[in-house]
Amino acid sequence: MSSHAKVKAKSAMMQEVLLARRMPPWDADPHYGKFANDRSLTAAGKRLLLRWIEAGAPRGDGEDRLASLKVPANEWSLGKPDLIVSLPEPQEIPANGVIAYRYVDVPVELTNTIWIGAVTIKPGNLECTHHVIARVKYPKEGKTSRENAEGLEGWSPGKSFVRFPAGTGKRLRPGTVVNFELHYTATGKPETDRTEIGLHLLKEKPPLNFESRMAINQDLNIPPGESDVRTHATAGFKRDTMLYTLTPHMHNRGSWMKYEALYPDGRRETLLHVPRYDFNWQMEYALAEPKRMPAGSWILCTGGFDNSLLNPHNPDPQKRIHWGEQSWDEMFIGFMNVAELPDAKAISKK
Repeated sequence: MSSHAKVKAKSAMMQEVLLARRMPPWDADPHYGKFANDRSLTAAGKRLLLRWIEAGAPRGDGEDRLASLKVPANEWSLGKPDLIVSLPEPQEIPANGVIAYRYVDVPVELTNTIWIGAVTIKPGNLECTHHVIARVKYPKEGKTSRENAEGLEGWSPGKSFVRFPAGTGKRLRPGTVVNFELHYTATGKPETDRTEIGLHLLKEKPPLNFESRMAINQDLNIPPGESDVRTHATAGFKRDTMLYTLTPHMHNRGSWMKYEALYPDGRRETLLHVPRYDFNWQMEYALAEPKRMPAGSWILCTGGFDNSLLNPHNPDPQKRIHWGEQSWDEMFIGFMNVAELPDAKAISKK
């Protein structure tokens, strides 16, 4: 959108994707929850834009302000990181075939414990990078597997990075090894990638530790031809915990997902409902106000898969589908970012 002429040339497509509700990429049901990163358009905003397009997308008087707008180039969305962790060498991706997940460990030379207030991931090749997940291992402490590694950050299409909530941070200790999980997809020609991870440091230790958790169900059995195969997953809270973000994750057959809070007193609250899940835009939904989850609470994620011919993104409606890493398999994960609170006495003194 670097000039009015370019915008006008695409106005018919803008009209089509607005009317088809493919844009803007925001699929949360407005009846549940308020989100700080809500990028949806109001009904009035859509009407205004559609009427402008129907009127021929007029520029108005004066100079083309888009053409004269200078946007500073910035490789890192949150500014230059304090520390950059890069793949030690470029990854070579073949032109064709199924590419297994790749895992690369990169030691980080730390002489003391540091706290970070944000993590950004910069894929080196957007054409072939399906997703990146960064974890932290501590081999000297016996934490050498992905199962006991600590979550650092992830990237997938639609991801935008922001700083961690005020008063929170993630700790990295001496002996840190960053584990890159890299999922590539063949594009029909050889590709290379050298993804980087940027760490933005905090000046002092924050009160709360920001961490990633998930409700996950790997026992998937999706019959062929079915349009709404439902499943669920849960995650519990042993201590009072602040809940900040919710990120549904399924693959091409995923059609909807809902997050509900089940409280110890019997109350049940819908935190997020995504009635039209879109694998191409795997959104992280940041709660406008963090939700306090009392000890004994649960998150219940329910969702559905469309394995029928009616799903235009379905790779094979005649195949029974189970859990798998590739995008023609399926997953069901409700990611969330949280921070456990100190004990009640500590809270009451603040």
